[in-house]
Amino acid sequence: MSSSSGSGGSRGRARGKRSHARLRVWMTVNMAVLVTFTGWVYWAANSQGDASHAAAKSAAAAAIPGATYTGKAATAKASTSASATASATPTPTTPTVAQIEAEPGKFFGVTADNVPGDPAAFTTVAKSATVAPNAVEYYVNWTQSFSSTDVFDSYSEGALPVITWEPFAGGTTGHTILDQPDYALSTIIDGDHDSYITQFAEAVKSVKVPVAIRFMHEMNGNWYPWSINEQGNTSAQFVEAWRHVWDIFHSVGATNVIWIWAPNVLRGAQDDVSLASIYPGDQYVDWIGMSAYEDYESTAEQLLGPTLDDIRGFTQKNLLITETGGQPNANKAPWIENFLAWLPQQSNVIGFIWNEYTDSVDARAAWGFDADSASLAAFRAGIKKIQLAAIPSP
Repeated sequence: MSSSSGSGGSRGRARGKRSHARLRVWMTVNMAVLVTFTGWVYWAANSQGDASHAAAKSAAAAAIPGATYTGKAATAKASTSASATASATPTPTTPTVAQIEAEPGKFFGVTADNVPGDPAAFTTVAKSATVAPNAVEYYVNWTQSFSSTDVFDSYSEGALPVITWEPFAGGTTGHTILDQPDYALSTIIDGDHDSYITQFAEAVKSVKVPVAIRFMHEMNGNWYPWSINEQGNTSAQFVEAWRHVWDIFHSVGATNVIWIWAPNVLRGAQDDVSLASIYPGDQYVDWIGMSAYEDYESTAEQLLGPTLDDIRGFTQKNLLITETGGQPNANKAPWIENFLAWLPQQSNVIGFIWNEYTDSVDARAAWGFDADSASLAAFRAGIKKIQLAAIPSP
């Protein structure tokens, strides 16, 4: 018995040990599960908090790119709700010069009273054309500072801002515009305006988005202080003055500029001013521009062909017709029809900017595409057949 009892006691102790072992294993496993579950809950809660924090930071960054976003587009962006997730990879929304230049399609731009700045004025032009412009041109002289509001108001309408930057103090007549020796090309070269130019360049840099600048336009005419052969200005001085200003912009890092060199069409300009002699060089120019108004011509080739041929003799840069319109006469509607049929066939003519200023704001003529019913009908029929470039929004 004792032997049996001893054997049973041993089995009982063994069973007890195995039971205790099972219990310890069970408790260990449950403890591990509990710790794992608790850790997962903590991780999930913190991950959600990080995602919300990241989304809030993303929304704040998108709302105000820098301290210069002061237009109505800033208000619209500030109201956008955050929807980022922890795994989302942020993508840049600020367009670059390369993005603008790579966009397929043409530019249909306008220069018009209260544009940019007044959404109603922009909408009026868009409704009249039945197509919204994707470029807006406006004028800034050298008594005026750079406006970030105008830039972002342009972008908020889906339009590239194109600044005609004029080195003079403004004026209302031929005499007051031209007779400004303080803005002769020599004064730019000598650094008399460097402080203003530098401040303007730094302000342009601060917006970070592309800004097209048509600088010292129509220089082959004889109606501005920077015109060749006026105020002692020479072709060599024009090139030197242009490069001087360009150098200042690049010295402060304002590389978000699309520089537009824009002479007047040869018809009406000075015969003795060679365009090649006043071209700053491809390094200093991004686009070619041109002022070209229909007067008696009935085709685009008649008006634009001779100047294009001249320019293509020294550069192949893309060309934007930076001012155009039609003299109110019998040729206007046929010329519009021909022009809009001609444009899509030109691979390196990237578009146009139409003068929509009225007589009441010193336009001197009713150049607008909507100045009469025949011109408006021709414009509407032609513009809808042209693929326009999409302007990325900041």
